[in-house]
Parts: sequence; C-alpha cells; structure tokens
Amino acid sequence: MALEFYHNPQSRAAMTHWLLEEIGCEYTIKPVAYDDGSMRSPEFLAINPMGKIPAIRDGETIVTESTAIAIYLADKYKTPHDLAPAIDDPRRGEYLRWIAFQAGAIDPAMMQASTKVDIPRQSAGWGNVELVMDVLDTRLAEASPYLLGEWFTAADVLVGGTLGWAVQFGLFEMRPGFENYLKAVQSRPAFQKVFAG
Repeated sequence: MALEFYHNPQSRAAMTHWLLEEIGCEYTIKPVAYDDGSMRSPEFLAINPMGKIPAIRDGETIVTESTAIAIYLADKYKTPHDLAPAIDDPRRGEYLRWIAFQAGAIDPAMMQASTKVDIPRQSAGWGNVELVMDVLDTRLAEASPYLLGEWFTAADVLVGGTLGWAVQFGLFEMRPGFENYLKAVQSRPAFQKVFAG
C-alpha cells in the first residue's frame, strides 16, 4: 500500500512533496483544502489534532510536522535515494543540527520578520532575524554545493525550501552565502517538478 500524503500545494506540505520526489518512494496525494472545512473534520483531526498539513500515513504509522516527517521518511526509505546519514555515521550530527535549525531558528525568524514583533534576543531561542541570517550565510557559504558536500539530504530540503520562501517573500535579504546554495537546491529535478508545475 502506497504511503498517503495529506497535501495542499499552498502550504509547507510542498516541502514534503519535494522530499517524497527526491526519495522516490510510492505515495498517494490526499488533497486537503483550506476553505471547505476538511482540515477541521473529525476524519482529518484523527490524523492531526492540530488540523494542519503536512501529514503522512504509512501503513499504521501517522507522522505530522514537517521536521518529523522528513526525519521519518529519510530514515525509512533508503532506496532508490538515500537522503539521511545512518545513526552511526559521523555526519549524522551535522545533518540533525540543520534539520533542527530549520524548525527552531529559520521558521521563527521568518515569523518574527513577517510580524515585526520585537522579542529581546536573550528571550528568543533563535536569537533574532539578523543572527539567524548571519549563521546561515556563514554556513551556506561553505556548502559545496549542499550541507554535506556532494550528498543532498533531507536537511537540504528543509533548509533550502524554507530559506527560498524567506528570500522570495522578502523576509530575509539575499546574502552571498544563500545565492549559490539556493541555486543548487532549486535546480534539482524533484524541486522543479514540484514547484515549477
């Protein structure tokens, strides 16, 4: 039975869609609309009580939250494309760091930039927008072309996808370290299939 993917293209589920295409596993899209109440239906709330997408059902396993979905999929589906270092691989720490950085720093900094809410740097787990952009700029300037060198991973889907939106919508300024990295991740055939269609 193919994995079921609860999806709306106008949402963060687009990154999960990109990841599924990169992995190459079989999946079925279960469309979820914003305006018809289906996200608040008892059937969908049984999948995700938050009434949010993305969500996946893989047999008896249900996973919600983009980061958790990315870790789950990349760890489980190693063929035809392996997008995650194994638990005992020394690169696993760097991989997990950037997956967590996407959810714990890039996302909140984007929200802060969007809402223009002033939060003291010492009170915010992500520091502030400028700090997040500085850290990303420094790290991505070293990407060659991806976070783990030539190895494209699920971390690149999350970081590249979120950073692309932040720059596209003017929440983050384009930095030198961002440009080549975004060009590399956005030129991938799976990205083009999901976002250029």
